[in-house]
Amino acid sequence: MLKVLMPSLKELVNSDYSSIKTDETETIINNAMLGLKSTSSPTLLQVSGIPGAGKSTYCTSNLLPNYLYLSFDKIMTSLKGYQLELLTSGNEIAFKKYEMTARIIGYELLNRALEKKLNIMFEHSGTNYAHLELFQNIKNKGYKTAIDFIVCDTNLAIQRAKERAIKLNRHVPEHLIIERASKFSDYMSAYQKITSSIKVYDGSNNFAPLKKI
Repeated sequence: MLKVLMPSLKELVNSDYSSIKTDETETIINNAMLGLKSTSSPTLLQVSGIPGAGKSTYCTSNLLPNYLYLSFDKIMTSLKGYQLELLTSGNEIAFKKYEMTARIIGYELLNRALEKKLNIMFEHSGTNYAHLELFQNIKNKGYKTAIDFIVCDTNLAIQRAKERAIKLNRHVPEHLIIERASKFSDYMSAYQKITSSIKVYDGSNNFAPLKKI
């Protein structure tokens, strides 16, 4: 289903899920959906913002009942290989080695959740065309869409990422933050044309609500 909803998905992943499938990845996917129920009118809520904006903090503080919480970072840090790499090689090498694997697992989880018509809270930067395709096409599958944007100054996000690397041993490349920040405003405007349910929060001020774009 996902390849139909997101024709540009191939630009985001370098292989199919079957190439990295293991008992561990299946456990991660199945546990993520455990206890969640299908609904006749499901919602895809995307929480978007550049790395370091505070998406994870926002999501964990605002988890919705009967919603799948989908986070690539959460998947990556749950991988045994990633944790071993942290200990042996450090957070930068661990990120480089397992970021794509986590992404592939995450999109497989998204695919299965959509097939089951689950409500989904998807933590994602939202700065690529494939996700615009998803928002446009998913309506044909009976889904409602919504976006919570977390806005944050780029320099602050970079500083937070550096602090997180020290405190939590989590690495995010600085160039990735800058790259996604350069696209964020344009994608905010693009999403506005696709979904009417948009909220904006200040990631530098305890997620204070801001005016809609």
